[in-house]
Amino acid sequence: MKKKLIGLIIGIFSFSIVSASSATELKLATFEPPKAFIASKILAAWATKVNQCSAGALNVKMYAGGVLGSPPKQYDIVTSGVADISWTVLGYIGGQFPLSSVIELPFLTKTSKAGTTALNSLFKEGYLDKEMAGIKVIGLHSNPGYQIHMKDTKVVNPADFKGKKMRVPSKIAGTILKTLGATGVKVPAPGTSEALSKGVVDGTPFPYTAVGSFRLFDVTKYHTEVNITNATFGLIMNEDKFNSLPSGAQACINKYSGHAFGDWASNLIDNQNAVMKNEISKREGHEIIIASDSVIAEYKKILAPIESNWLKEMSGKGLDGDAVLNRARQIITAVEG
Repeated sequence: MKKKLIGLIIGIFSFSIVSASSATELKLATFEPPKAFIASKILAAWATKVNQCSAGALNVKMYAGGVLGSPPKQYDIVTSGVADISWTVLGYIGGQFPLSSVIELPFLTKTSKAGTTALNSLFKEGYLDKEMAGIKVIGLHSNPGYQIHMKDTKVVNPADFKGKKMRVPSKIAGTILKTLGATGVKVPAPGTSEALSKGVVDGTPFPYTAVGSFRLFDVTKYHTEVNITNATFGLIMNEDKFNSLPSGAQACINKYSGHAFGDWASNLIDNQNAVMKNEISKREGHEIIIASDSVIAEYKKILAPIESNWLKEMSGKGLDGDAVLNRARQIITAVEG
């Protein structure tokens, strides 16, 4: 009896070793620090969901802090197989995702929910097929609208931007800042705090979530709400790697993809944005300024050519920007009113 019991224990132990070793590891890359909001609350949580669903077939393991590649390289490391999955800012990858940049147009969105719903709907409905070819799109999302966070000086009116050095998070944001008279400086998101501290930039467009993620509490004082632009993100996977997985493992990834990913992630992001705004409002030495309707109207008048120029650019690329913008606006209006 004792021998049988010992044999059973050894068998179970051996099975657990085999099961663990048979799990397919998927490297999930992000440039965000491990404890940053997106990395810890969305990407790590998504990995856990998929791992649990696969019942040991998959081990999605996160590599945070840019250890597998710098922010602009997140697309390349997936297509080359250095990482199996990555979370990337689509605007960092010059020219690869032109139609997806529609969400970045001035004053189009205020919430992650609206921008995220629009992006995943556009993808599902086939509007983004051309630019997403060759990768497995797990899910797309946007940030809440970008506010302006400044180190030492307030910017409220459009004229206040003249001569300011501002971090540029994307091509469209760079155009917005240049149009307002600011000097754009390219700084990867994780380097923003240092750039502000050293005076490389005077301020940055960011959602409130980023103030916490990139430790901007100590290097900013003034926060002006304008919802001036946005950013688009993709959780993307090497297509060949996905196709090589067993059908059950694929099903687990698909279960938490598309709108299932976007609806879940955007809810967390919008909630965190509200939490961070509240925290900023209570911190000594910080001031939140909400731009008036008349000031926003002034911004819209100055920045109006950016939308028409975007449409011309899409047309020049042989892309139907009008259809994408109209559909995006329809979805966003349905969400935000």
